[in-house]
Amino acid sequence: MKKKQTAAPAATLLLTLMLAFMAPPAGAQNIAQLRCADVDEEKIVPLAIWLDGYRAAHMKSTEADESWMTHVRDKLLMECEETPQALILPVIDEMIRRY
Repeated sequence: MKKKQTAAPAATLLLTLMLAFMAPPAGAQNIAQLRCADVDEEKIVPLAIWLDGYRAAHMKSTEADESWMTHVRDKLLMECEETPQALILPVIDEMIRRY
């Protein structure tokens, strides 16, 4: 009889990635004021994890989607390279709509 795989390994992986790549916060960051120019490859992993939760909330879902996070990380870096002064949330909202 096969054991059922739970969501715990994915959640543990996400938490580990988030903690590994996050610098200790100097204070809370208001994502609504974050611009593309503020995002670089170092900050993209915790942001991609946050984005997945943001997307999930829009979809009324409780599931983490690792493949979506990888895809959106790559696309977000590309979009932000083209429009560095754009606010990040409108860019993210458009990406959620498209992907």
